[in-house]
Order: sequence, then C-alpha cells, then structure tokens
Amino acid sequence: MKKFIKNNFYYLLILFFIIVNFNILEKIYLISLNDYNKRLLIAYGNCEKEGYGFVKKNINDEIIKSNFYIKNESDFPSIKGMFYKFSKDINYQTYIFLINNKNKFVTELNSKNYQIIKNEGNCFLLKKND
Repeated sequence: MKKFIKNNFYYLLILFFIIVNFNILEKIYLISLNDYNKRLLIAYGNCEKEGYGFVKKNINDEIIKSNFYIKNESDFPSIKGMFYKFSKDINYQTYIFLINNKNKFVTELNSKNYQIIKNEGNCFLLKKND
C-alpha cells in the first residue's frame, strides 16, 4: 500500500483537490437526499422559472394526447419536451399552459373562446370552448 501511495502521490493529490474544489461529496449527498421529482421541482420551479410543478400537477392523458402548448412570459426555455408525445398530431389550440403570466395574455385569450380551468398564482391552464 505504501508503494502504491508513493508511486501515485501526485494523482491522489490531484484527485483530492478536484473532490474538495468542486464539492463533489456535498453534491452526492444532496442528490441522495431528494428524490427525482423533488429535484426537478427545485430545478425548474413550481409556478416560477419554467413552471414544471404546475404543469406536472395539472397534466393528464387527455392533455398529453392533444399535444398542448406552453407559453412562458419569462425568459426561460420551454419544458414541453418533458411531456410531449412525438407520435401524436399537434393541436395547439385545445390546451394552453401560461407560466409567469401577468393576466395580460389571459384576458386576450378569454375573449377568443378560452376558459380558465386552473389558476395558481401567475400560472394558468386554459381550454378552448367547444
């Protein structure tokens, strides 16, 4: 063992430096502490950031089959790829998720035959009237 440490001292020193400098042990602990859905909720937000929590809570099979539309008023990328079924036809008009919306777009869509199904803070789920 002494010979191994003596021959590989610099490699072990570099490995130790990387572990300490990048907080690898702390990151492993935080990953093991939270489950997958909680980590996604922390990273993508509930009704802030990308709005993952609001979409996940309100999505069902009917919405997924219609290939819904997500509009985020903030400068964040869309999370539609987490829920989108690529084999289905696209119908953007049936369901619309509005994330970080300040009611300006909701009133415009309400006048265009959309009704509010769910509302949580600045997040809205709209469905087109039949």
